[in-house]
Amino acid sequence: MASAKDKIIRGMEKIGAKYILLQFTGADGHLKGVEMSKRSFSKADHIGVDGSSIGFLRTKQSDMIIVPDPTTVTLVPWQDNTACVFCDLRSTDTHEQISADPRGILAQVNQELIDEFKAVYFARPEMEFYILTPDLKPVDSATYMGLPPRDKGYFLRKMIVETLDQVNIPLKTFHSEVGSSQHEIEFEALPAVQAADSVQYFKQISKMVALNHTEGWIVTFMPKPFVEEAGTGMHIHQMVKTSSEDLFKGRGTELTEFALHFIAGQLKHATEITAITNPIINSYRRLIPRKEAPVYVTWGIANRTALIRVPGYEIGRLEYRAADASANIYFLLALLLAAGIEGVKKKLEPPEEADFDADALTQKQLEEKGITLLPRTLFDALRKFQSSKLAERVLGPALHQEYYQARMQEWQEFTDEHSFEKQEVTNWEMSRYLDY
Repeated sequence: MASAKDKIIRGMEKIGAKYILLQFTGADGHLKGVEMSKRSFSKADHIGVDGSSIGFLRTKQSDMIIVPDPTTVTLVPWQDNTACVFCDLRSTDTHEQISADPRGILAQVNQELIDEFKAVYFARPEMEFYILTPDLKPVDSATYMGLPPRDKGYFLRKMIVETLDQVNIPLKTFHSEVGSSQHEIEFEALPAVQAADSVQYFKQISKMVALNHTEGWIVTFMPKPFVEEAGTGMHIHQMVKTSSEDLFKGRGTELTEFALHFIAGQLKHATEITAITNPIINSYRRLIPRKEAPVYVTWGIANRTALIRVPGYEIGRLEYRAADASANIYFLLALLLAAGIEGVKKKLEPPEEADFDADALTQKQLEEKGITLLPRTLFDALRKFQSSKLAERVLGPALHQEYYQARMQEWQEFTDEHSFEKQEVTNWEMSRYLDY
């Protein structure tokens, strides 16, 4: 049987690659990597990196190795002779997964689902983004499902789509969105780890296509670059299936008990995982009531004001609508899945379905219905996150605390100079988050 390394080398030869880019995700959610020649890779027993420099391990215990997953070999579209592969992170002594490896954390939670229910968690992200000029203005005024010539970003979006096709990332639809020069590309459903890998590569590809094929246009996944324009989200469509059964879809237009318990688990933990689904200060410029963002902890069929929406035309799917693309996608899917699994195991019951427009209710009416809101600021979200037993269990105590401290430091740096209460997107935010 061929070794993992042999499979990767064969994949490189099929592509015609002389080099291999070994990619992995840092605790901050950013994609990172190291490149090797085919010759060096074939001779290497292992590839070591400094974990302390990328937010994984304390300096005294900083060495770790990256282990490539041979099932993920694909080409690097902007390099004629280079392949890339996604990697898992292991300790240098035991070669076991390090506790802070985002990809490994998601795989571990997914394994819980497999062991308990013999089922697989599928995710289908909707990726929204803006295309901006070098002076950080929308490149056009096209809005929802606009067409060229008004939609000047059409051609860049199409090049991104064609590049994604080259690396076998399957897509569903793509179109302009509500904001001026805002766009959306929606994935096909993939198993969780594969979906997360695809999100990471998609973000990199989108930015590189803009860099290589335009005169300074910028693709940004920043949640709210403009106060007056629509926010940029990353809606996550979720499905759980066995080899023979859809565990969400019941008879006719009914959800299964499994799905209802799954919803209940996610709603129960929604506020305490918001620091993961919406991890930066700018995320909370988007999560504002009556601004089309899903801020109410509710669920409903065909209800776009609910946090969890069940599409009326496809009952076997749950759409979690609050998240944005600044999130570490591996942590995000891991916590959504863990919350859902807990709901199923404990047979939690969801609140009554919201068949109304929560945006139209007064504060008193919301209170009467027992409807709460997601945290209003990163600070509020972090306070909920700090006391979350679910987040501590999934991430591990050390990473849970380190994540809290890092984001709290970010909040402190911002509030030393600015007030979040001002309805403006500050230069501090643009400088820090534009490259998300």
